[in-house]
This record gives sequence, structure tokens and C-alpha cells, in this order.
Amino acid sequence: MRLDGPPAPGPLLRHTLAMRARGWARPTWPPAFRPLHDAVLEDNLDLAERACAGTVGRPARWSRYVRLLRHLVR
Repeated sequence: MRLDGPPAPGPLLRHTLAMRARGWARPTWPPAFRPLHDAVLEDNLDLAERACAGTVGRPARWSRYVRLLRHLVR
């Protein structure tokens, strides 16, 4: 995907995460929050694909680790 120049025809979906981890975020982001964030992002990309194409070619699946983290959060 090019970020410079004229936009390509059709839908454009962009997600940007810019952060500077500080405090408790520094040790907890990589093992806990990054996998959860990625799983939610993949779910949302599936929803976007379904909205644009009417179907999802290969739906994302949560890993065992993500399912464990979600269980622990509940």
C-alpha cells in the first residue's frame, strides 16, 4: 500500500498505532496487550471484508494464547 501519491480507487482502510510505552505498559504490552490488540484488529478486518465483498475468504482465528488472555481478563 502506498501512502504517498493519489489514492487507489476503491475503499481504503488504515489503522495506525503509535505509542510510547511507559510505566506498566512497557512490560505488559508485548506479552498481553499486543496479541489482544492484533486479534481485535483481525476481527475488524474480517468485518470490513464482509462489508465490502459480502464474504470473508479466510476468517481470522484466535490463537490459544489469545483465548487464554481473554479468559484471564474476564
